[in-house]
Amino acid sequence: MINSLRIKMLLAFVSFLFILGVLFYSQKNVHELRREAKDVLLFYTELYARIASEEDFTDFGFLFDEILTRISFPIVVTGRQNHEISAWKNVPGIPDTTRMTPTVHKALIERVIMMDRVTDPVPLTYDTLIVGYIHYGDSPTIRRLRWMPYIELGGAILLICIGFIVFQYIRSSEKKFIWVGMAKETAHQLGTPISSLMGWLALARETFKTHHEIFDEMDMDIHRLEKVSNRFSQIGSRGQQKIIDLQEVMNHVRQYMERRIPQKNKQLKIEFHVETNRKIRGNRDLIEWGMENLIKNAVDAIGDNAGQVEVHVKDQNGQKILIDVSDTGKGIPESHWKTIFNPGYSTKKRGWGLGLSLTKRIFEEYHHGRIFVYRSKEGEGTTIRLILNSEC
Repeated sequence: MINSLRIKMLLAFVSFLFILGVLFYSQKNVHELRREAKDVLLFYTELYARIASEEDFTDFGFLFDEILTRISFPIVVTGRQNHEISAWKNVPGIPDTTRMTPTVHKALIERVIMMDRVTDPVPLTYDTLIVGYIHYGDSPTIRRLRWMPYIELGGAILLICIGFIVFQYIRSSEKKFIWVGMAKETAHQLGTPISSLMGWLALARETFKTHHEIFDEMDMDIHRLEKVSNRFSQIGSRGQQKIIDLQEVMNHVRQYMERRIPQKNKQLKIEFHVETNRKIRGNRDLIEWGMENLIKNAVDAIGDNAGQVEVHVKDQNGQKILIDVSDTGKGIPESHWKTIFNPGYSTKKRGWGLGLSLTKRIFEEYHHGRIFVYRSKEGEGTTIRLILNSEC
C-alpha cells in the first residue's frame, strides 16, 4: 500500500511538472508574439516620423491608411490624451467603418484602458515631440494561444477523469467477481464433506443408540457448517431479499454468541439493546453473518481481558436504522479507521483479514447501507456504526 501511495505521488508530481511546462511554454510564445507586434509598431512609427520630418506634416490619417492597414492585431490611435481618438483598426466589436458616436467613443476608451493594462502604448513622435500614441492589443492568434493550454489541460483532465472512472469500475467489477467466485467455490467445496458428515452422523445414530447428547451437538455443528456454506453460496445473489424483523435477527445472533463466547472468555459480557421495532429489507442469513463478524471482531479486540460488548439498535427519523457495536478493547488508531475494512488487514497472527471486508460488502453492496468507525480511542475501545435503510 505504501508503494502504491508513492507511485500515485510520483505520478501527481510528474503531472504537475508537465502542466507547469505547458503553461510556461505557451506564455513564453505569447510574450514573444507581443514583442514582435511591438517591434512592428515601432518600425512603422519610426517610418512615419521620418516621413513626417521630411514632408513636414503630422497627418495621422496617412499613417493609418498607408502604413498600418496590413496590421492584423487591434490598434487605436489617440492624441497625447487617451480620449482624443483619431482612428482604430481590428477592434473586437467595433468595425473599422463605424462612425464615431458617443457610444463608440466610450467603448473605444474602455478598450484603450484594457489594452494598456496588457501592453504599453507606442508613442508617436514628431521632431522629438510626442504627438500621440498607438495602443495595441493581442491578435486573434495570441488570444487563441493564451487559451489553448487551458483547453488542452482541461481536455486532458477530462480524459484522465473518464479513464479513472472506467478503471475504477473495471477494478470494482473484477473484485466483485473474485469475491463471488471465491464464495461460490467455497460453498461448493464445503457441500460434499457436509453431506458426507450428515450421512455418517445418521449411520452413527443407528449404530450407537446411546450418547444422544454428543450426537445432538455434532448435529448442531454440522447444521452450522451447512449454514456457513449457504451463506457463501448467497454472496452475489440479489433475488433473496425479504422483509426482516431486526429484533428476531438480534435475538438469534445473541443466542449464538452467548453459546460461543463463554468458551473463549468468561469475564466478557455481551449486551443487546434493541430500541426499535422497525423492519428492513435484506437477506437474513447475510445480515446475521455480518453482525456475527462485527461482534467477533469486538470480542477479539478485548482478548482474554475482562470487558464488555454492547450492541445498540435504534431508529433515526423513521428512515434509517442505526446499529452501534461497541467494545472496551484496545482501540484503533485514527489513521487505520478506513483501512480496517480493506482485504488482508488484520492485527491477529492468524486469519486472512477478510472478516470486516466481507462485512462491509454485505452491508454496503448487498443492502445499500454504510459501515464505518464511529469513534475509537486507543486503550478505551471502539464503536463501529452501521446504517441501514428502514423498510417499515
